[in-house]
Amino acid sequence: MRLLVFFLLAMNTWVQGATVSSYINEEGVKVLTNVETKSRPPGTMATFEDPTNFVPLIRRMASLHGVDEELVQAIIKVESDFNPRAVSPKNCKGLMQLHPDTARRFGVQNIFDPAQNIEGGIRYLSYLIDTFGMELDRILAAYNAGENAVKRYDGIPPYPETVGYVKKVKALFGNDLMDHSDTSGKILRLELPDGHVLFTNEPSHF
Repeated sequence: MRLLVFFLLAMNTWVQGATVSSYINEEGVKVLTNVETKSRPPGTMATFEDPTNFVPLIRRMASLHGVDEELVQAIIKVESDFNPRAVSPKNCKGLMQLHPDTARRFGVQNIFDPAQNIEGGIRYLSYLIDTFGMELDRILAAYNAGENAVKRYDGIPPYPETVGYVKKVKALFGNDLMDHSDTSGKILRLELPDGHVLFTNEPSHF
């Protein structure tokens, strides 16, 4: 795993309000930065947000549609890592990585609006629960690969991505995804003794 670390001189309130962003460089490596870069490819900017910001919204929408909120959190973690501006190579977008066709199907007008995206994803998830009952493997496989693929194979399709996806979501499901004692994958701001500010996703390394 490539360690993603970058430094910034502490500069009063500007540093405190710095925005951590990401882009994919020409080598296909995800780069984290709080500094504007002229060479950044267009359309690849993404802002990291605190996952706990979305908990009330997830809870409300999940309750409204009768879906387990922890399952929704697990799906969002695997789908977008709580990045509301995420876009996949398959053109799936937002927190719950809705394809534009799925978004239209479930009434989402602004796919990057967190409230609409989450409700659309939960409505789709509720539909899959109604379709496949309480068979979690099929529900998750259908969310990733589509319900037709699950019906065609009468179970999890033999796609490496889908097989891995089901395992990842199930591993997270039921855990406290918002436990801040686990800093894995989070970007932290640390003030160093020399006056510099460190942004890192691997604080234990220092």
